[in-house]
Amino acid sequence: MVGHSDPRWKEGFTALENTRLHYVEAGRGEPLILLHSNGSSVFEFQFVIEDLARRHHVYAIDLPGQGDSDPLVRHWTYPMYARAVVAFMDEHGLARATVLGTSIGGVVCLALAEHHAERMRAVILVETPIRPAQAWADRWAYVESNFALPVQTFDNVAARVGNLTPALHQRWNIDRCKAGAHTMMDAMWALREYDAPQGLARSRVPTFAILGSKGPVGDSLDALRQALPAERLAIMDGCGHFPMIEDPAGFAGHVERYAGSR
Repeated sequence: MVGHSDPRWKEGFTALENTRLHYVEAGRGEPLILLHSNGSSVFEFQFVIEDLARRHHVYAIDLPGQGDSDPLVRHWTYPMYARAVVAFMDEHGLARATVLGTSIGGVVCLALAEHHAERMRAVILVETPIRPAQAWADRWAYVESNFALPVQTFDNVAARVGNLTPALHQRWNIDRCKAGAHTMMDAMWALREYDAPQGLARSRVPTFAILGSKGPVGDSLDALRQALPAERLAIMDGCGHFPMIEDPAGFAGHVERYAGSR
């Protein structure tokens, strides 16, 4: 069933000073950390972990307050999320890693590149919104309609996720209910506080980006093109916000190319 750990994955929890993170890991090689989108979990990457684990030691982490990680007890900023990733690396003996993040996971990557550059081999931004606070304020009614109501219909999700199946739809709602409306909205409020355009400009590590041609962050394309060389930006034709689900092989190919190009 979709959303159950593969027997080839190791699954566990890592206790940090201020939270406990659930994770899965697989493979051997250079560390590659995967951070999911808002209201999701490690299972966002279930169709690509096996491919990526052929050349990397993959760690997929449930963000604080989401998946099976501990719930939030206070507001978290993106620098706080970044510190949690670094603390996770410390606990697992990872001196440096490539970190990939989808959507808000990509914003965590920006905070890592800005504040913890010495620990990053590279960061890979997947469908990551590069927007100032006012842009979020202008679309706040949509944000609330999307994240303050955890359970969504099949048709609603199918409009955002290609190749949706009943099992994937169930996993979608399970993960959103685990996170809950308050945690998802807290992550969105943190986006209004974090200056993603400046975070991208201040990145001190090799930075790459993957977008879907039909994804909702097309308004970030100009900023990415200004900040990144053309060879560090991939646009996946026909994909939306979740290319790792819609085209797993193509997605894994881009990640392998970027993770090995430093």
